[in-house]
Amino acid sequence: MSKNLIIVIFCFLFLCCRGESNDCKNSYQKAKINLNKYYEDRSSSHLDSALYYANQLSACTEYKVRAVNLKITVYTLLKKYEMGCKYLDSLNVTDFSLPYQKTLYMKTFEGLSFEQRDDYTKRNACYKEIVAEIERYLNTNPLDKNAIADLFYTKLKYEEKKVVINEINLMQSQKKNDKEFFEALKETINAME
Repeated sequence: MSKNLIIVIFCFLFLCCRGESNDCKNSYQKAKINLNKYYEDRSSSHLDSALYYANQLSACTEYKVRAVNLKITVYTLLKKYEMGCKYLDSLNVTDFSLPYQKTLYMKTFEGLSFEQRDDYTKRNACYKEIVAEIERYLNTNPLDKNAIADLFYTKLKYEEKKVVINEINLMQSQKKNDKEFFEALKETINAME
C-alpha cells in the first residue's frame, strides 16, 4: 500500500510541476506576443497585457531572468521609471545574467527620470555610475563582449559619438584579437542618432 501511495504522490508532483512549467511557458509567450504587438501598432494596452503576463512569471524560476528583462522593457516603453526603480529595488543581483546589470537598469531608470525633468547634470551622473560599475566588472572579466558593448552604449548617452569611437579604438588596440567585434560595435554606434 505504501508503495502505491509513493507512486501516486510522485505522479501528482510530476503533473503539478509540468503544469506550472506549461503555465510559465504560456505566460512568457503571451507576454512576448503582446510586446511584439506593441511594436507593430504602438498601443500601450499591449504593454499593459505584457506586464500582466510577465507578473505571472514571478513564481517561475526557469523564466526569472527573462521575466525581469521583459518587465524592464515594458516599464521603459511605458516611461514608468519610478515603478521600474521600485521593481528593481525588490530584486537581487543574482536575478540578472550579469552582476552589474541591476545597477545598469536602476541608474538608467533614474537617469531617464532626470532627463524627463530636464536635469541633465543628474542624468549624466547616473550614467557615469553605470560606467564605473561596468568598468569594475571588466577589471575581472576583460573579455566580456556584452559588458564592453554596455559600457560604450552607456557612454554614448552622455559623451559625443566621436569621443566614444576614440575610446573604442583605444580598447581595440589593446585587444587585437577582437577586431571583428570592435568594428561591428563602432558601426552600430555610428548608425545611432
